[in-house]
Amino acid sequence: MQIPQVEPQSEIPKVYPKLSERELKEKINLLRQRIEQDERELKIIFRDISLHNTGGNDLKAKRDGLNARVKELSPKAAELRKKRDETNAKIAELKAQRDQMRGKGKEFSERIGELKKSRDELNLSARGRFETLEKAYEEELHLFLTGDLPLEHEINIFNRLNELNERLKATRKANEIHSVISVEYAKGKEIYTDMDTLHARIQTLARESQKDHEDMIALYNEIDTLRKEADSYHAQLNEKFKGIAPLRKKISIIKVQIPNLRDELGVYLEQMKEYQLGRDEQKNVGKREHAREKLKKDGRLSLDEFRLLVESEDIKF
Repeated sequence: MQIPQVEPQSEIPKVYPKLSERELKEKINLLRQRIEQDERELKIIFRDISLHNTGGNDLKAKRDGLNARVKELSPKAAELRKKRDETNAKIAELKAQRDQMRGKGKEFSERIGELKKSRDELNLSARGRFETLEKAYEEELHLFLTGDLPLEHEINIFNRLNELNERLKATRKANEIHSVISVEYAKGKEIYTDMDTLHARIQTLARESQKDHEDMIALYNEIDTLRKEADSYHAQLNEKFKGIAPLRKKISIIKVQIPNLRDELGVYLEQMKEYQLGRDEQKNVGKREHAREKLKKDGRLSLDEFRLLVESEDIKF
């Protein structure tokens, strides 16, 4: 189905009433006054707009400059935040390793404590150094084996040999435990040395993180200050635009109104011209009759009279 095209309606020309000459004079004067008034109002409005615009470009330049600075600083602040967070993640990882080592170190410490307790108990039972006890044992054994002793004395020596042997076993076992303690201590010391290294690394990273955090906060504070200042300039610009908007609306109205007034004035000026031409025609009729009389009488005419008779074809060439 074909949709019928609607032809645009042509604008209907405005029809102005036919006025008397007196009414025309009043109407023409009124229209001229209104046109002059509108033109004066336009000048005043343009002046007011110019006053509103004064400083506007400066405010806009300041606002845009501040926003550009914010745009420049924001990625730097974000990069510092990212760097700080990455550093904190490393710190957390190192702390987890340190805590794990601390757990192992605690295990070593507890084990060494138990070994020390056992060693000290054995040393308490031994009541002497291994070398001293060994020498005493050898002397008693030599006496027991080679000496010609009464039975009671031999029994006493035998008992002392058994006691010394037990004490020697205790001190030997204590020395063995001491050796194990030394090995365990060396291992524990290595762990705590690694913990100290980790702690130092954590402290270094913590200082880096703190510096990045402080620099980031300083940037965000600066960004916040810049944004508030830019918003202030933007608000001032908006106030200027609020004052200009109704003025521009008035300009649009007056720009449409003045041509309409001029068109209306033109119509009535044409009507006035018709009245003027009618009066001129009446005047020319009298002047023509007078010139024709003069021509018939003596033929002496003024230049204006001669022109009038030529135009009316009373004189032909």
